[in-house]
Amino acid sequence: MLGRVYLSYEVGSFPKNLIPPHIRRDENKEPKYTTQQECVMMRRQVRKSKGFDIDFTQFRSVFNYRPVNFDCKEYSLAPETTRGLLERLSRNSLKNYNKEWFTEYEFLNVVKANSYMCSGRMYFITFEVRDPYDNLPKLFQARVRYYYDVTDDYILCRPKPNQKVKCVGTAKTHKR
Repeated sequence: MLGRVYLSYEVGSFPKNLIPPHIRRDENKEPKYTTQQECVMMRRQVRKSKGFDIDFTQFRSVFNYRPVNFDCKEYSLAPETTRGLLERLSRNSLKNYNKEWFTEYEFLNVVKANSYMCSGRMYFITFEVRDPYDNLPKLFQARVRYYYDVTDDYILCRPKPNQKVKCVGTAKTHKR
């Protein structure tokens, strides 16, 4: 289940030092949608992508769904970095997936992540894996609820839908 989309700051009302400029449009750029129109657009993107693929450059308002800055230290406990946290959550999600589906995908790197605050923080992580079948990189998605020292909830791990490549997950076997 996805979290409800809600508005954090309307255009012009947010403190400029708290919200990174890369997650919103310039206030003066066209087209200028109303707050209600932006809310509808955000809800559609969240629903369509299940929270993974949101184009934050379309919005001047700031919502509860936000992209994760890999270099910030806001959401991880030292000595772990945010990048390290996302890698750990991705690796563990993939480990669970491999165990459940009897596959052997190998984690490569985190590509991007979005999140929103809940009882903890819900992460929507897109990461790259190596498929042992053809040794090609494939995209996977994981949704994980994280709350510091409490057990992480691994909700979803799957190959990214509609990526136009075959995901097998096991090495080719040679017939004799």
